[in-house]
Amino acid sequence: MTGMRILTPVVAVVFAAGCASTPAPPRTPERHAANIAAAETAGYKVIRYGDRAVFCPSTPPTGSHIGSMCLSESEWEAQMGTPQAPSPSVHVTNTPPGPGPGSGH
Repeated sequence: MTGMRILTPVVAVVFAAGCASTPAPPRTPERHAANIAAAETAGYKVIRYGDRAVFCPSTPPTGSHIGSMCLSESEWEAQMGTPQAPSPSVHVTNTPPGPGPGSGH
């Protein structure tokens, strides 16, 4: 029974330490610029308040009479994820859809 009394607080401390959140690393200027570019590409208006940026949808949600809710940069990253640079192995070509040239059509 004494072993159980000692084990319970130890288990609680281990779980509490495992659940403790770690602070996010500081946002680099490159990551900040990538967030702004991604937000503008997604149709958000970027409003700057000193060193803070707020991302506001440029159009309200369809069928809503309530104004749009703006997101802080941290909320933007939490919802949309941090922008990732494309891999150097990715090759993108802009070819028109269809069977292609010389297919006999």
